[in-house]
Amino acid sequence: MTSATSSGSAARPIAVWAASSGRKPAARVFRRNAGGCHAVDKDVAWFAEHHFTNHSICPSSMLMVAHCAAETNQIRLAPAVLALPFYDPLRLVQEAAFTDLLTHGRLVLGLGCGYQPHEFERFRVLPEERHSIMLEAWTILEQGLRAGIVEFSGRHFSIPRTELSMRPFGLAMPDVFVATSHPDPIARMVRGNHTPFMSFGHRGLSAARSFRDRIATSWSAAGGNPDTMPLAVQRYVYVTEDRDDARHAAQCVRDLARAAVPLSTADPTRDGPFLRLMPLNDEPRSTIFSIMPSSDQQAIVRKNSPGKSRPSSRHTSLASWVLSASGGGKRSPPSSVSAARSFPSWRASWSCATRR
Repeated sequence: MTSATSSGSAARPIAVWAASSGRKPAARVFRRNAGGCHAVDKDVAWFAEHHFTNHSICPSSMLMVAHCAAETNQIRLAPAVLALPFYDPLRLVQEAAFTDLLTHGRLVLGLGCGYQPHEFERFRVLPEERHSIMLEAWTILEQGLRAGIVEFSGRHFSIPRTELSMRPFGLAMPDVFVATSHPDPIARMVRGNHTPFMSFGHRGLSAARSFRDRIATSWSAAGGNPDTMPLAVQRYVYVTEDRDDARHAAQCVRDLARAAVPLSTADPTRDGPFLRLMPLNDEPRSTIFSIMPSSDQQAIVRKNSPGKSRPSSRHTSLASWVLSASGGGKRSPPSSVSAARSFPSWRASWSCATRR
């Protein structure tokens, strides 16, 4: 579940995040769930992209946004995230502007700089230059979306004055979420009032606080107020009517965490596109699981959706809570429920975002 927060207000769900599945056709899964997100009070459906492994079979999150634009009419749609060093920014700004038109202004942007070494190698990008490339591409993207015109000269890109043949909806920059803890992009976020995006995986709230503090330190150094800093925090939510299915969902998130190890290497261990996964030293025992009682879920639904009903037999598996045994005890479940579906192992995940 991803949560976006700022000081002084209550958390609320803002998004459901979909990654591709090997069990059902990806386009049908994305389309069905994006269309259903609004029904469970979510504001944004996010679509992940990765390359060259089964960590994701979707290579273009913007393409999925465009595909789902015609299948939805209220929920906002977002790539999560566009790794800017892997893109030609002039082509990307055209695609973003056109996608914004297709969605009638419902586009939200998730930006990042990439993190998987094998992707940098195959896209012929030097990892040590990813932040400077990202910042230049970000400037080009913002120029085109705000003015419909790009003109830029930098270290990585040089673009003569170019007018876009299509103009984004309203000539305005969409809401921007950025996945990085590097000081330079964070300073850019401060200037633009954008939202940092972070994940703490399976390691619990202590790791989340530590990561948040790193971002807040850079936010403050750039002149921002860390007490009012917005923040998007990824967490995982799975809702099912079957206890075994809920337990399997928690195992899926465990495998997603295990995938981080091979993906951090230049040559991931795999069989074809399938990653080989090994247990982590700090992961909880696979036999330790908890399921939120249906009575607790009903209370949460009543709190967040007055007047709306949900099936009473449904169990909620909250990966960041279910897998909390290694963090020193069971934590209280978060105050929102998403009717999101997860699929086997690391191939798919859903996250919900809350903003306060």
